[in-house]
Amino acid sequence: MAIPLILDGAFPNEEALRAMVAARRLCFDHDPFYVMDGQGRMIQIGFQLNLYAAFQDSRHLPLGNDAEHRDLVQELMKLCRVFFQSLDLLKPCNYPERPAPRVLYSPERGGRAEVCLQVPIFDRERFGAKPDRRLTELLATAECLLLHIGARAGKWDDDRAAASRTPRACEDHAAAAQAAEDQD
Repeated sequence: MAIPLILDGAFPNEEALRAMVAARRLCFDHDPFYVMDGQGRMIQIGFQLNLYAAFQDSRHLPLGNDAEHRDLVQELMKLCRVFFQSLDLLKPCNYPERPAPRVLYSPERGGRAEVCLQVPIFDRERFGAKPDRRLTELLATAECLLLHIGARAGKWDDDRAAASRTPRACEDHAAAAQAAEDQD
């Protein structure tokens, strides 16, 4: 099972996607995704994939109608479009609202100015269910594909090449997520 990147309406080709990833020093990590249940308890229902894209000037302070800020948000939204088009498994996770971008100066990435786009990954068909193997494998698939296109886990290090994941490893995660879905 191959995972072709469907770039329609986002990037003209995979080289343009990889160039954006390198130019914006794209990094990612993830956190648990929590909601409050009917009894007022916080429960984990999935994961939040955090995408970080850097401004060209690491000291940039976006104020008002900042053109580079708009460009960064647009580029991250295009990347999300590629993932939602390419991974049928993400369809149940489709979020009704655009993920909200934030500007950060993260100590984990040397205090650089960056835009963070948080993408929730949870099962909308079984809202409130605890994350299962399918969601864990789906998150692993998305992170594997991010590494495959040149993004870095955690922080960008120019001296360290992106950990290369073969498309086969990504396909294995996707197959495991699909198998878990089929068992339900």
